[in-house]
Amino acid sequence: MIRLALGLALLLAAAGLIARAYIRLLEYARVRDGRAAPLPEGPPHLSLRPGPTMIVGALGGLVVGLTSVGSGSLIIIALMALYPSLTANELVGTDLVQAVPLVASAALGHILFGDFHMDITTSLLLGCIPGVWVGAHLSAQAPGGLIRRALAFVLLASALKLLDFSTKSTGIILGVVLIIAPVLWMLVRRHYGFPALARRARRSPSRPA
Repeated sequence: MIRLALGLALLLAAAGLIARAYIRLLEYARVRDGRAAPLPEGPPHLSLRPGPTMIVGALGGLVVGLTSVGSGSLIIIALMALYPSLTANELVGTDLVQAVPLVASAALGHILFGDFHMDITTSLLLGCIPGVWVGAHLSAQAPGGLIRRALAFVLLASALKLLDFSTKSTGIILGVVLIIAPVLWMLVRRHYGFPALARRARRSPSRPA
């Protein structure tokens, strides 16, 4: 039941990212056509919600300690719901920073109980640490649209495995999505009068990145 709930939650998160991008495209179209006021520029105003955020942290910590799942998936879903104005880059950065003490606390608990293998952990760290550094650098420099697509893709892959899809089925589904999704998004952009490829659009309040 926990695996099923997590898988469905990740599917909803991936769908939420897609819906958010589509709604943003509609907003740019309205601004361009003069049917809406220009979108605000610069960093969005963020109102902290300490109570709900602490509850999310408590539940996320509980799930991470029990299953090791949640530090980079479930919590980012909750952040999207609580703070919809955060950009994709800010979502990733905020989630990564909170994951450090969160995972460290869970890891310390399992170390005290001896529920780990040092040789496997060491090998993972040798690959993870440089990979995380490169990924963080790319995330900070990459466009928000690209980060949203990558995040939705990873969430979909995680959801399929949690829902007990076989490795072969997961690979086929992800391959189909990887081929079809960009084509569909280009058709949607053309339908609303934007260039099929975002890089061809000049950066302005009336053009989506």
